[in-house]
Amino acid sequence: MTRSTGKRPSGAACVAAAWCVAALTVSARAGENTTVPASAALPAIPAYIAQPAAAGARPAILILHGCEGYSRRYARIADQFALHGYVAVAIDTLRPRGVRNACQESSASRLEAEYARATLAWMRNRPEVDDTRLALLGYSMGAIATLDLVDPQHPSTPPAGVRAAVAYYPACRNRTAANLRTPLLILIGTADDWTPAAPCRDLAAAGARLGAPVTIVQYQDATHAFNVARPARVAYGHHLQFDAAAALDAERQSLTFLDRYLGGP
Repeated sequence: MTRSTGKRPSGAACVAAAWCVAALTVSARAGENTTVPASAALPAIPAYIAQPAAAGARPAILILHGCEGYSRRYARIADQFALHGYVAVAIDTLRPRGVRNACQESSASRLEAEYARATLAWMRNRPEVDDTRLALLGYSMGAIATLDLVDPQHPSTPPAGVRAAVAYYPACRNRTAANLRTPLLILIGTADDWTPAAPCRDLAAAGARLGAPVTIVQYQDATHAFNVARPARVAYGHHLQFDAAAALDAERQSLTFLDRYLGGP
């Protein structure tokens, strides 16, 4: 399924703040920094977990950062999901490797996917998490890692319990929709010169022909990282510019999509 959207005005408060898209319905505990334990294959993974104040197992979302690494922005996203009734975990996949950014590492997304798989296993064993209702939410490199986890072209099966995946401006080249079973939402700008929209359109079109659950929402003239509220800049030869209206709509699209496939909090 393909959707396109133009720019729409938004309130001044929404330009400055993230996740002001819907009435918040629950109270949340203070988020906390924690650690996913090390395994034989991977080191310990720094993590931030946010959850509703009410007891009981909830659907959970794993948040994967872009190539410039983890920042408080991802913790704030997790906090907002908690206010909507979800358990949300954001991880730092660069600090365990002593790397400040991975924007020029060709294998970084595969490594992030490995860290994500380990974190999902840890989440499934937590009492506040409903291990049958998990989702992935990735940005840029994290979006590529998200596709690596749900794309059947890779030999590993999708992680258990993952019912939905949201990918903000992923690289969609060399992807296939032929056996995709995990519902996937792609959010991307038509002016993205880092991870162009065309291959993602092709993936969604192939999904439509095959009946695979792939939805793409395209934002006219939006660039890579359109939802990051920073001054316009050029990073690694690519243009990045905040688009408040696109960011706001993408938040709405993400929450609606996750509510649909996780059954709501």
